[in-house]
Amino acid sequence: MLCKCIYSIEQKYTDNLYDLIEVINMASFRKRGKTWQFTVEIGIDPVTGKRKQKTQSGFKTKKAAQLAASEIDKKVNDGTYIGESDITFGELVPIWLKYYNKYVRKGTMESRNTSVNKLNEYFRFIMMRKIKKTDYVSMLHNLQDRELSVNTIKSIHSTASLIFKYACYEIGIIKMNPTENVDMRFLKSAVLCENDGSLKDNEKFLEKEDLAEFLQIANSRNGENPQEYIVFLMLAYTGLRRGELSVLKWQDIDFQNQTISITKTFSYGDTKAGNDIQLISPKTPESKRVIDIDDFVIIQLKKHQSWLKQFMMENRKFYRDQDFIFVNTFKYLGYPIAPQTIYYHMTAILKKMEYPVKLSPHSMRHTHASLCIEAGIPLRDIAERLGHRDIKMLEKIYAHTTKGQKKKTAQMFNQLMSKVRKETPF
Repeated sequence: MLCKCIYSIEQKYTDNLYDLIEVINMASFRKRGKTWQFTVEIGIDPVTGKRKQKTQSGFKTKKAAQLAASEIDKKVNDGTYIGESDITFGELVPIWLKYYNKYVRKGTMESRNTSVNKLNEYFRFIMMRKIKKTDYVSMLHNLQDRELSVNTIKSIHSTASLIFKYACYEIGIIKMNPTENVDMRFLKSAVLCENDGSLKDNEKFLEKEDLAEFLQIANSRNGENPQEYIVFLMLAYTGLRRGELSVLKWQDIDFQNQTISITKTFSYGDTKAGNDIQLISPKTPESKRVIDIDDFVIIQLKKHQSWLKQFMMENRKFYRDQDFIFVNTFKYLGYPIAPQTIYYHMTAILKKMEYPVKLSPHSMRHTHASLCIEAGIPLRDIAERLGHRDIKMLEKIYAHTTKGQKKKTAQMFNQLMSKVRKETPF
């Protein structure tokens, strides 16, 4: 029994000695004043690809420093060591985007980039390991205070969760994920407000009289911006998304049967340059569709086609003909018009109108829907024309359109009865 005990002690001592010898081979030790310090290799930084070291001081003896270094080395070899990194949120984001880009489509990446921009407003220069749950929750509440929509906040939260999960579980540079188990019930009150039936600014639309004025101004500016009128006429008369409109080709127009085939949408490449664009499939099967257009639209398209042929001839040295209907007329001639350019033109026209509500090109899609509703077209037919998966938004627009019609009905009735009261007071 005594021999076994002595053997056990010797074995333990020998094992520790071998461990220390191994550590001495891969770590350095130095005495600083009255205490000891060690520097030990802890692997490769998954972010930078460079070798990482950990330095720790304050040990009373060299042996204590060796034992501590041995413990870290054991965890590194076992894959259980989590070291802290000084990388900031803003530095990690491009690395995560490159990783995430392998698994998703371009449209999803654009949505994530929008969320990343918001997150960078709060965390860009803060080290990942210093972002606490309280900081993160405070950011979410601040987004609500800034009156961002519930869906936007949820999208930002979803993106943040992916980034912090990557940092925590994929590359192990943080120990805790601050986005986990966040109580999102504070958004419920916002949902109630959003569901009260009122339209948010990005859901509003032009009445037909306002649309007529808008197109009149666009037409008057045609000498300065020859495509402006036809672009907004098409958006208002078809309900196309601006990404769908940007990449329409002449081959998509059937002049004889008066139809447009929507089979693709606009997406930027990695550089975001005007000549680095991609034609991608719409996000849902319903978005691929064929819609009818009327005689007036056909006439305007033919006029635009004549102008475009002349523009191509005048700029034939630089123009790259790719069959696009609406083109970049500045730097990258012949490439599709950028969706952002459409937004700038719309802002300029609304400013000239002195229109009180901020609208986007997507508002033209809602304008088209509201006018279809006013014309008495069934919601399901409108949804099919717009490439909608469901009719929730159409029902919301319908409620506002019919509300206006009911008000006009009451006014017309009052005018009628006012005449009667003049003839026969009651």
